[in-house]
Order: sequence, then structure tokens, then C-alpha cells
Amino acid sequence: MATSLKIVERSAHGKRAARKLRHDGFVPGVIYGGDKGPLLVEIAAKELKIECESAAFFGHAIEMKCGSGIEKFIPKQVDLHPVTGTPIHVDFQRITKDSQVKVNISIEFINEDRAPGIKKGGVINFIVHRLECYCAPDSIPEKLIVDLADKEIGDSILLAEVDLPAGVSPVHPERDSVVATIAGARVGSADDESTAADGASDGAAE
Repeated sequence: MATSLKIVERSAHGKRAARKLRHDGFVPGVIYGGDKGPLLVEIAAKELKIECESAAFFGHAIEMKCGSGIEKFIPKQVDLHPVTGTPIHVDFQRITKDSQVKVNISIEFINEDRAPGIKKGGVINFIVHRLECYCAPDSIPEKLIVDLADKEIGDSILLAEVDLPAGVSPVHPERDSVVATIAGARVGSADDESTAADGASDGAAE
């Protein structure tokens, strides 16, 4: 749970209010979903930027005290400034006890140094870095682990090999059926190509 991110309710709304918030170092946001209406919130821009740089941010449930109750939600989308890349707006999805949520969970590949294919000069082609999954809001895994210890050149690491916790299922099993491959090292190098070109040039000069 991203407890370090302080989120508070805001009353002001509209473009003018949003501009003032950003000028003061805050990011406007909205919590929506469930059987309640949208709730306007604000977050310190510096704190949100740090959280967004974490691979686990979009896979965390967040709690916020609101009046006499607790709002529980997950980050869904962060809009960034096209030039500076700083957050300018954030959407959160409200979650309830019995709801299923769709989250992006980061994949961590381990034991690259023990993979025979890597030792032989192969390279890993990462196809899926984050896996979109359905799961219960109280059982969102922080990350998924893929072990490369026995992988050879030419091997494909399949979605079926990813150890998904109970209650977690992929949203697009066909699209994400291959999460990575081990390819052979590229034959030749820039130096080899340069040497060959120099040789051809010398031959033409003669």
C-alpha cells in the first residue's frame, strides 16, 4: 500500500482551480467508481512524481480517510505534461470489498546470470514488462517473478510459466502469451562492418 502518498479532499473545481493547484505545487485528481459520486482530491506534485517512478505504483491499493469513513482506491491513469513530463492530473478507481479490479503488475526477471543461453552470449528480449491482471483489491501482488535459470538460446518464456497468485488472472492471455525470449547474439559488430568497408574502399582505389 502506497502509504507515503498523502491525498486529501479538495472542494474547488474547474480549470481555473486546477491551474492554481498546479501553480502551488499540487496535482488535481478524481476518485470515481463504486456506488458513490466522484470525489475531488489533490496530491503534492513532488510526492506523486516519486510514486509514479515506482514500477509498483499502479498495482497498489491506497486508503484515505474521508469524513467518518475510509476511501479505498487504486491509481488508474496519470496525465503528464507533454514537455516537462511532470504529473498534471491523476485518476483513481474506487474499490470495494467484493469488487474485482484491473491492475498492471510489474514482472521481475531473476537469475539472468544463471541462464545457459545468456552465458553463451544470448540476449533477453523482454516483450512484456507489466502484466494486466484481474484480481481482488485486497490481494494485489506487488510483482510477478519469472525465473530464467534454465533458459537456453531460442527459448520463449511463456505466460503459463509466470507464477500467478490465487485469484489473479491475466486480462489478455492470448496477447501476452509470450513474455520474453532468449535470442542469439548478433553476428558481427560495428568494428567488423567498419573493417569490411575499409577493405572494400582500398580494393576500389587499387
